[in-house]
Amino acid sequence: MVWIAAALALLALLLLRNRKLALGFATVIVLAAAVVWFFTEEDSQRQSNERAAVSVSAVADPKICVDPALPVAVTFTNSADRAVTRLSFDLIGMPQGQQTVVYRGYLRDEQIIPSGQTVTRCYALLFHGFAHPRPEIIDATKYQWNARITLLSFDNAPST
Repeated sequence: MVWIAAALALLALLLLRNRKLALGFATVIVLAAAVVWFFTEEDSQRQSNERAAVSVSAVADPKICVDPALPVAVTFTNSADRAVTRLSFDLIGMPQGQQTVVYRGYLRDEQIIPSGQTVTRCYALLFHGFAHPRPEIIDATKYQWNARITLLSFDNAPST
Protein backbone atom coordinates (compact mmCIF):
# COMPACT_ATOMS: atom_id res chain seq x y z
CA MET A 1 0.00 0.00 0.00
CA VAL A 2 3.03 2.26 0.32
CA TRP A 3 3.41 2.19 -3.44
CA ILE A 4 -0.09 3.67 -3.80
CA ALA A 5 0.78 6.59 -1.52
CA ALA A 6 4.03 7.17 -3.41
CA ALA A 7 2.24 7.02 -6.77
CA LEU A 8 -0.39 9.50 -5.60
CA ALA A 9 2.29 11.88 -4.32
CA LEU A 10 4.12 11.66 -7.66
CA LEU A 11 0.83 12.21 -9.47
CA ALA A 12 0.15 15.34 -7.44
CA LEU A 13 3.61 16.69 -8.32
CA LEU A 14 3.11 15.91 -12.00
CA LEU A 15 -0.29 17.63 -11.99
CA LEU A 16 1.40 20.81 -10.88
CA ARG A 17 4.01 20.67 -13.65
CA ASN A 18 2.72 18.71 -16.66
CA ARG A 19 -0.95 17.78 -17.05
CA LYS A 20 -0.51 15.39 -20.00
CA LEU A 21 2.23 13.45 -18.24
CA ALA A 22 0.11 13.34 -15.08
CA LEU A 23 -2.86 11.97 -17.04
CA GLY A 24 -0.68 9.27 -18.61
CA PHE A 25 0.79 8.38 -15.23
CA ALA A 26 -2.71 8.21 -13.69
CA THR A 27 -3.80 5.87 -16.49
CA VAL A 28 -0.84 3.57 -15.81
CA ILE A 29 -1.65 3.56 -12.09
CA VAL A 30 -5.30 2.69 -12.73
CA LEU A 31 -4.35 -0.11 -15.15
CA ALA A 32 -1.79 -1.55 -12.73
CA ALA A 33 -4.32 -1.44 -9.87
CA ALA A 34 -6.94 -3.13 -12.07
CA VAL A 35 -4.53 -5.94 -13.02
CA VAL A 36 -3.50 -6.47 -9.37
CA TRP A 37 -7.16 -6.47 -8.27
CA PHE A 38 -8.18 -8.91 -11.02
CA PHE A 39 -5.54 -11.49 -10.17
CA THR A 40 -5.99 -11.06 -6.43
CA GLU A 41 -9.76 -11.46 -6.70
CA GLU A 42 -9.41 -14.52 -8.96
CA ASP A 43 -7.03 -16.18 -6.49
CA SER A 44 -9.27 -15.29 -3.55
CA GLN A 45 -12.30 -16.80 -5.31
CA ARG A 46 -10.36 -19.99 -6.11
CA GLN A 47 -9.28 -20.31 -2.47
CA SER A 48 -12.84 -19.76 -1.25
CA ASN A 49 -14.14 -22.45 -3.59
CA GLU A 50 -11.46 -24.89 -2.42
CA ARG A 51 -12.18 -24.20 1.25
CA ALA A 52 -15.91 -24.70 0.67
CA ALA A 53 -15.13 -28.05 -0.99
CA VAL A 54 -13.69 -29.48 2.25
CA SER A 55 -16.21 -30.48 4.90
CA VAL A 56 -15.90 -31.89 8.40
CA SER A 57 -18.18 -33.67 10.87
CA ALA A 58 -17.63 -35.19 14.29
CA VAL A 59 -19.30 -37.89 16.39
CA ALA A 60 -18.45 -40.00 19.42
CA ASP A 61 -19.07 -43.57 18.33
CA PRO A 62 -17.28 -46.43 20.12
CA LYS A 63 -17.84 -48.62 17.05
CA ILE A 64 -15.74 -46.26 14.94
CA CYS A 65 -13.18 -45.21 17.55
CA VAL A 66 -12.56 -48.30 19.64
CA ASP A 67 -9.68 -46.79 21.66
CA PRO A 68 -11.19 -45.03 24.72
CA ALA A 69 -8.27 -42.58 24.67
CA LEU A 70 -9.39 -41.41 21.18
CA PRO A 71 -13.18 -41.23 21.55
CA VAL A 72 -14.22 -38.69 18.88
CA ALA A 73 -14.38 -39.64 15.21
CA VAL A 74 -13.83 -36.69 12.87
CA THR A 75 -14.65 -37.22 9.20
CA PHE A 76 -13.07 -35.03 6.53
CA THR A 77 -14.37 -34.97 2.96
CA ASN A 78 -12.14 -33.36 0.34
CA SER A 79 -14.10 -32.47 -2.80
CA ALA A 80 -11.47 -29.96 -3.92
CA ASP A 81 -9.26 -30.50 -6.98
CA ARG A 82 -6.11 -30.67 -4.84
CA ALA A 83 -5.03 -32.77 -1.89
CA VAL A 84 -5.28 -31.26 1.59
CA THR A 85 -1.84 -31.40 3.20
CA ARG A 86 -2.59 -29.76 6.52
CA LEU A 87 -5.62 -28.50 8.39
CA SER A 88 -6.67 -27.12 11.74
CA PHE A 89 -10.13 -27.32 13.21
CA ASP A 90 -12.19 -26.49 16.28
CA LEU A 91 -13.86 -29.42 17.99
CA ILE A 92 -16.92 -28.28 19.91
CA GLY A 93 -18.92 -30.34 22.40
CA MET A 94 -22.33 -29.66 23.92
CA PRO A 95 -24.27 -31.92 26.30
CA GLN A 96 -26.95 -33.88 24.40
CA GLY A 97 -30.10 -31.77 24.02
CA GLN A 98 -28.45 -28.52 25.17
CA GLN A 99 -26.99 -25.52 23.37
CA THR A 100 -24.28 -24.72 25.92
CA VAL A 101 -20.73 -25.27 24.70
CA VAL A 102 -18.83 -27.16 27.41
CA TYR A 103 -15.87 -28.29 25.32
CA ARG A 104 -13.77 -26.49 22.74
CA GLY A 105 -10.50 -27.87 21.47
CA TYR A 106 -8.26 -26.59 18.71
CA LEU A 107 -6.70 -29.51 16.83
CA ARG A 108 -4.39 -29.98 13.85
CA ASP A 109 -3.96 -32.73 11.31
CA GLU A 110 -1.05 -33.00 8.90
CA GLN A 111 -1.95 -36.25 7.18
CA ILE A 112 -2.74 -35.90 3.49
CA ILE A 113 -6.37 -36.12 2.39
CA PRO A 114 -6.36 -36.85 -1.36
CA SER A 115 -8.73 -35.07 -3.70
CA GLY A 116 -12.13 -36.77 -3.85
CA GLN A 117 -11.55 -38.82 -0.69
CA THR A 118 -13.24 -39.04 2.69
CA VAL A 119 -11.22 -40.06 5.76
CA THR A 120 -12.20 -40.60 9.37
CA ARG A 121 -9.69 -40.17 12.17
CA CYS A 122 -10.07 -40.55 15.93
CA TYR A 123 -8.98 -37.80 18.30
CA ALA A 124 -8.37 -37.49 22.00
CA LEU A 125 -10.18 -34.89 24.07
CA LEU A 126 -8.04 -32.19 25.60
CA PHE A 127 -8.56 -32.00 29.36
CA HIS A 128 -8.25 -28.21 29.34
CA GLY A 129 -10.80 -27.97 26.52
CA PHE A 130 -13.62 -28.46 29.02
CA ALA A 131 -15.24 -25.46 30.69
CA HIS A 132 -15.24 -25.29 34.47
CA PRO A 133 -16.35 -27.28 36.31
CA ARG A 134 -14.66 -30.05 34.33
CA PRO A 135 -16.38 -33.42 34.51
CA GLU A 136 -14.55 -36.05 36.56
CA ILE A 137 -15.56 -38.86 34.22
CA ILE A 138 -15.73 -38.00 30.57
CA ASP A 139 -18.11 -40.01 28.42
CA ALA A 140 -17.80 -38.57 24.92
CA THR A 141 -21.05 -40.26 23.83
CA LYS A 142 -23.00 -37.96 26.16
CA TYR A 143 -22.06 -34.93 24.04
CA GLN A 144 -23.12 -33.64 20.66
CA TRP A 145 -19.95 -32.94 18.65
CA ASN A 146 -19.38 -30.36 15.94
CA ALA A 147 -16.24 -29.42 14.08
CA ARG A 148 -15.31 -26.32 12.12
CA ILE A 149 -12.27 -26.01 9.87
CA THR A 150 -10.15 -22.98 10.71
CA LEU A 151 -7.11 -23.44 8.44
CA LEU A 152 -6.42 -25.41 5.26
CA SER A 153 -3.27 -25.99 3.23
CA PHE A 154 -3.42 -27.62 -0.17
CA ASP A 155 -0.89 -29.43 -2.33
CA ASN A 156 0.64 -27.06 -4.88
CA ALA A 157 -0.27 -29.07 -7.95
CA PRO A 158 -3.79 -30.04 -9.03
CA SER A 159 -4.36 -33.77 -8.95
CA THR A 160 -4.56 -35.53 -12.30
